[in-house]
Amino acid sequence: MTQRVIDKRAFFEKIGYTPHEKQGLYHASKARFRYPNCGRRFGKSTMAGRDMEPKLFLPEKTYWIVGPTYDLGEKEFRVIWQDLIVKQRMGRDKTIKKAYNKKQGNMFIQFPWTTRLEVRSADHPENLVGEALDWVIMSEAAKHRQDTWEKYIRPALADRRGGADFPTTPEGYNWLYDEWMHGQDKEFPDYESWRFPAWDNSAVYPGSINDPEIKLLRRTMSQEAFMQEIGAEFGSFVGKIYGEWDPSAHVDNIQFNPAWPNYMAIDFGYVDASAWIEFQVSPQDEIFVWREHYQSFMTIDEHISFIKRRENPPGYHLDLAFADAADPEGIAKVATGLVQCVGDPMAKQNWREGVELIKGFLEREIGEDEYGGPIYAPAFFVDFSCENTIWEFNNYRTPSSAKGVPIKPANSTKAPAGMKQRDHALDALRYGAMHKFVLGATYHLADVAVMNLPTVGQIAEARAVASTAAEFALTGTESGFFTTFGEF
Repeated sequence: MTQRVIDKRAFFEKIGYTPHEKQGLYHASKARFRYPNCGRRFGKSTMAGRDMEPKLFLPEKTYWIVGPTYDLGEKEFRVIWQDLIVKQRMGRDKTIKKAYNKKQGNMFIQFPWTTRLEVRSADHPENLVGEALDWVIMSEAAKHRQDTWEKYIRPALADRRGGADFPTTPEGYNWLYDEWMHGQDKEFPDYESWRFPAWDNSAVYPGSINDPEIKLLRRTMSQEAFMQEIGAEFGSFVGKIYGEWDPSAHVDNIQFNPAWPNYMAIDFGYVDASAWIEFQVSPQDEIFVWREHYQSFMTIDEHISFIKRRENPPGYHLDLAFADAADPEGIAKVATGLVQCVGDPMAKQNWREGVELIKGFLEREIGEDEYGGPIYAPAFFVDFSCENTIWEFNNYRTPSSAKGVPIKPANSTKAPAGMKQRDHALDALRYGAMHKFVLGATYHLADVAVMNLPTVGQIAEARAVASTAAEFALTGTESGFFTTFGEF
């Protein structure tokens, strides 16, 4: 059966609509589920409404605009009403039934070819059941509850293999973020997503990011509000440690490269999760985190057994591991059961230096623009499968004082007191980066020393010297103690 298709470009010419460049990316997408994450004044309502308009000329279709409230759902409907009913004078056609009453929640257009568009409100879930749908606009999607989509709308699209658009300004890492991330993952071809900062609207901000109005907004708004409302970032919040982290730039499909060295960074735990993160380093000193093992309530021996049994890509090799120096027994077990393992106390103690090191990879300066300003590009990438690592980058923050003010450890070499949160993957990566790029621990140890594996007595002696992790790190700093798999 041949499916009729309306020429979208010709239709836009007919109604006098010229989308700007980034709106054009959205209009060109053939994805079934589309997630434009937009800054204020980007033009998302106009874009989504006008993208719907050509579909309305297909026969026997049912379309909804679903808003968290009727007020919010009305925005895209207003665009369509003005374009078709008013400007194209389709309102004169008596065979087209219509209503536009926002207060009563009665907004619809019924065409004589039995295609109907109407606005529904998630405030009235009883009105979200019972119909098979061809397409839906989830207006201001970030304000919707997850069950509105999963319980009511998504099942209604199944019969006709319908699609949906999610135009929105972000509101943190809520349910929509997980949906949006599908659009960044090539393994989900039915999904596509974008981050469209407000300054991408060249009609409103002809100077782009250097537009005077954008500069004024940046100076007069809090950084968090500016990056969310104007910059269209999901995770801008007070106290965020890795403010440079941007999932759209740093998360990708990563394939293991047999030609590059492969390392494992480990943060030991038991009740708290133990994180075993594998990363490769390119010849350009870019970091590619391609696999994670993240699990609680497993002994080190059980972790090693699991890792040795799992399937590996062609050409796989593991060259060296970096671990928390506070657990010499754990380091020894990794060395005897899996791969050479090192743990320098300096990698753990210098928390601030490690954080700044990771920040430098998230946003690396690669040159200057024509005005002498810096140009940045990411040099740190994480595979979509590393969900815990991604979650921690999204949510890692400084703790707040009793007054709610974030504690800023700007001059501290250690993590701020009271910083108890899920950060095991980030700790592991910090140890790995410090060993690799600061402490010079990536040579083969056999090239510089002949080392024997520690005995149980040597391990016990090392533990006696370091009764706590903090004492162990201090001992290492003052004496030059360097913990490896064969030296205690």
